[in-house]
Amino acid sequence: MQIGERGVVDTSDGTLTGRALNSSHTQFYMPSDIAVDPVNGDVYVADGYGNSRVVVFDRDGKFLLQWGHQGTKEEADAGVGGAFMRVVHCVVIGNDGLVYVCDRQSDRIQVFDKMGNFKNNIWIKRGNSLPDNWGTTWWIGFSPDREQKFMYVDDGGDEEVKVLDHASGKVLSSFGRPGHQIGEFTHGHTLAVDSKGNIYVAETDWGRRVQKFEPVK
Repeated sequence: MQIGERGVVDTSDGTLTGRALNSSHTQFYMPSDIAVDPVNGDVYVADGYGNSRVVVFDRDGKFLLQWGHQGTKEEADAGVGGAFMRVVHCVVIGNDGLVYVCDRQSDRIQVFDKMGNFKNNIWIKRGNSLPDNWGTTWWIGFSPDREQKFMYVDDGGDEEVKVLDHASGKVLSSFGRPGHQIGEFTHGHTLAVDSKGNIYVAETDWGRRVQKFEPVK
């Protein structure tokens, strides 16, 4: 199955130079991530670098719903739900059944239910004005325990992985810094967590590698 057509995007003229429409039921505009609901197979798409929305399809590729719009500076500062700044960079479904979306340039993770109803923000602020050009919330993963006690956030702006308490959203610790050496990141972009709790961080562009980290007590 394929959703969308290569080389055609959700814009006024179907090209990358057209005006983003944020509305197509069949096309995207540079989507950045997908999540599959383990309950029913619904597909959630973070769309993405051009549009400002999350789009949901059923397991057969039929459009179900969407939410989100291009936010303003005022909406970003106020933490308005569903207002995304520039890049909707990741989408993850937690064991709690909630949908976690990286609103990268707003320095926050927006949390929704599966129907797109806004629940709360998880902020990763660093004191600068919004929108943040690089942003802090590039990718997220959870520890493999049932409660997913820890949330790992790939902060590509500061080149760190931040460890959060999932329940409260409080930052507990972090690791990494800018650089090319072991344990350092150059354009840290995405991460994944395996069943043993190991964390894999992928560096894009000039980083060009994946690093594996083992959890320690």
